[in-house]
This record gives sequence, structure tokens and C-alpha cells, in this order.
Amino acid sequence: MTSGIRLIASDVDGTLLTPDHRITPAVRTAVRRATDAGVTVVLASARGPEAFRHIVAELGLPPFAESPSDDPLAGAFVSFQGAVVGHFLADGSLDVLHETRLDLEAAREIVRTVVAAGHVANWYDGAAWLPSRWDELGELEARATAVEPAGFIGDAQLVDAGARAPHKLMVPPCAWDPELVPRIAANLPEGCEGFLSGEHYLEIVASGVDKSSGLVQLAADLGVGPAAMAAVGDGPNDLGMFAHVGTAVAMANASDAVKAAAAWVTASNREDGLALAIDRLLG
Repeated sequence: MTSGIRLIASDVDGTLLTPDHRITPAVRTAVRRATDAGVTVVLASARGPEAFRHIVAELGLPPFAESPSDDPLAGAFVSFQGAVVGHFLADGSLDVLHETRLDLEAAREIVRTVVAAGHVANWYDGAAWLPSRWDELGELEARATAVEPAGFIGDAQLVDAGARAPHKLMVPPCAWDPELVPRIAANLPEGCEGFLSGEHYLEIVASGVDKSSGLVQLAADLGVGPAAMAAVGDGPNDLGMFAHVGTAVAMANASDAVKAAAAWVTASNREDGLALAIDRLLG
């Protein structure tokens, strides 16, 4: 390896995965080539930790790799938009390295607003995904992430004094009122920050939390500076990462704004764009 890159951060949906949520053989091979070269590959997404489990396993990253790694954080990921940074241990358990939760009362206020409008809210606490109700949007989420809900939002989240605040809330696009999600995003309580991912899904986390904050924490753990870091992504929620790395790469399926923030553009997620990017980054 001659490029000096020591860490490659990759978005998941729209970057690592094809539109039908697959990892192509070329992408698997490129990720393996990077890790074999001593480069730490970090996955960064609005998805929760459990949605990373099958992806990490399919990529052959630790602890699911065929051979052990000298990299103590190999297989690490930035989940919930940066609210949980972790990796899986050899026994399959989740090791949380860094976490930031929403304010509980602010989270409750948002959920009540969404539910009162007749729409669905999603509450994420560690491995647990709790929708406010089950519908076709929940079915889509379950298929896309290979994660099933642990129950439904209820008094344990919205009333009980001992409730834990969520790491993230998610509000999917509303077909019958397209302006609902923008209204909610524009009126979030203090201390909350909203990002759009995928097809205008509103991801809500604590202020100051985004993929870049999680990536910076991991980079500090590894002792890697910005010049030795690269990021590949396709969405506006990847722009924070782009600003914190030495080399930013946009997918061909990204918006013009994301492409404009990148050093260069690779092929689309239909055309093994991440694999091509990794090959070029390795030099």
C-alpha cells in the first residue's frame, strides 16, 4: 500500500449495499483486500448495531473473520448516525465504545407529536427497535435491516420515571402528508438534531452527534489523523464525515451537493462503486 490511507469509512445504504440491500462479491473482495493491507474499514450508518451484525459477518470482519486481526477495533462501526460506536466481541456480544442519548423528555415530545399526527415513530435504544405501531413502513424497515422490533413504544418509554432515553428516533416519509416530516424537522426541541437519510427518512439524535463525531472518536482510539482517513458515501448525512477526512469520495448515485463536497466520484452502488473506490484509495 502506497497511499498512506489507514482508515476507510463507508456509508452502508446507497454505498456498501446495492439498491436491493446486497453486498456484491467485488465489494466483499475489496473490503478484504483493504483489511489484509492493514487498513481499518469502518461502517457508518443511521442503522442500529443489530443491523450491522449480518453485514459485518458477510464482509468477514472480526469477530467473524476467518483469521484473527491485530487491529483491536477491526469490525468497528458507527451506528445510529454516530450515537453508538461499537463492535462485536468474539462471543457475539456488542461492545459499546462510545454512546450519546437524546434527552428523554425531548424524545417523548417528538414521539407524541408524530403519533398525534397519525404517523409512525420509531424508538431505538441499543439493540432494541420499538415502533409506535406496525405497518408497511415497519415491514420495509425489517426487510432492509434484517432486524425485527423488540416491541412497541408504550408507557415504559413515554411515562415511566425509570425510562431510558433512546439513542435515536426515526420518522419515515409520510405518503399522505409529504410536509409532515419537514415540519417535524423544522420544529425539533432544543438539544435535538435531525438528518435525512435514504428516501427522506428523518433521523433524530442529540445535538452534536453525527457520523463524523463517531468517526472522530474511533480515529482517536486508533491514533489515526485526518490525512490518513477516507470516507465514501452518497447522502447528505455523509457530509460531516467528508469534512473530517483527508479524502472524501462520492458515489455516482449521490446528489450533486454530495458530489461537490467530494475529492472525486466513483461508480454507483449498482456498479461496485465502493470496490472501485477502495482499490483507488489503496493505491
